[in-house]
Amino acid sequence: MASMDDSPRAPTAMSSGQRRDLRLLAALRGGSFLGDNIALVALYLRIAPQDHPWEIAALSIASALPLVALAAVAGHVVDRVRAKPLLVALSVLEALVCVGIGYWHSLGATLSLAALLSVGVSFSMPGYGALMVAISGDEHVGHAQGLMQGVQGAATVAGPILGGLLVGWTGQSWPLYIDAASFALGAIGTAAISRDRRPDASAVREHPQMTAGLRHIFTDRLLRPVVIMVFIFMATVVMVNVAEVFFATRTLHASATLYGAIGASFGLGTILGSIGAQRLDQSPLRLARALLVGIGITALAIGAVGLVETIGWVYPLMIVAGSTVGVANVAGFTLFTVRTPEEIRGRMFAAVNAVFTSGELSSTVLGGLLLTLVAPRTVFQIAGVVSTIAIAVLGPVALANARSAHRRESL
Repeated sequence: MASMDDSPRAPTAMSSGQRRDLRLLAALRGGSFLGDNIALVALYLRIAPQDHPWEIAALSIASALPLVALAAVAGHVVDRVRAKPLLVALSVLEALVCVGIGYWHSLGATLSLAALLSVGVSFSMPGYGALMVAISGDEHVGHAQGLMQGVQGAATVAGPILGGLLVGWTGQSWPLYIDAASFALGAIGTAAISRDRRPDASAVREHPQMTAGLRHIFTDRLLRPVVIMVFIFMATVVMVNVAEVFFATRTLHASATLYGAIGASFGLGTILGSIGAQRLDQSPLRLARALLVGIGITALAIGAVGLVETIGWVYPLMIVAGSTVGVANVAGFTLFTVRTPEEIRGRMFAAVNAVFTSGELSSTVLGGLLLTLVAPRTVFQIAGVVSTIAIAVLGPVALANARSAHRRESL
């Protein structure tokens, strides 16, 4: 367990080999995120013309449910096998599934294959997170996550715009084939990374404890209030994902390209936030503060989107939301990493993904229900107001508990 000292420490410099592997990993993840964002726009535009909000919600649920259902198994596998062979195999599987989604356009096939793709992602997300920390070392995890968040933001800028353009030029299949190519390149590039994360021999011999990551985050005195706070935020604000395509294309009468630019604006914000977040020191209490301030500002920005009358005002608000999400993501990832023993980090990453994805699922169902009752604009307003109130009420409690935990552990 990392020291609980609240004073920043100067880390030793990364070696040239670490920097090479980290840059290669960032390039691979950036390419994968780009393909995912291109494909996601195509999928939403495939379903949205049918004017059935529950089908948009169903796509989100199909993509998220395996992350929750398989979290314990995925984290257990990640902690007990070498990272690179696992990730290469998963990338090949994900490439094949994307080809299938591009080829079969029916709703049933789309939802089934999206769920299968998410099965692979449920393993690859904690796998790549653990591999990244194995490359960077604990001292540089904030810098490494900021770099990954930055390339993800760049992909979020380019991906939705390219997705909108490609759908207009080529139809809805080629964006999925491009995503498949990004996974195939990811398999090749991952194999070329020189470092690997190998499980500790003693841990492999131990009786498997698949829920160790979940137990850890809910028994850690500092992580528990933070994870509860973020879960509530996810369970309220993410409902706008269901409404966004309808709000942009129906309420504000935006084209597919202008709809894609909403995601691009958010991605630009995450780049800015990630650059700033790399300057955060790795004191757990300060990371918790940055995380909660970030999600609080995000909630306000999302609520403000529901007040605009033209598409042009959406973009600066999404830049603000993306910036604060970028800070929150880097702070949160670093916080959970430095508070978790290395041998259970795969299970911890999978558990955190499952908890937050559960919040997203709850919010997606709620968003689909609300969209059958109220206008898309109102969904944004409700999400912003409810999440802001929740953070205002529970945020001080979470920070008080975090400070109490920090004081006890510093004695």
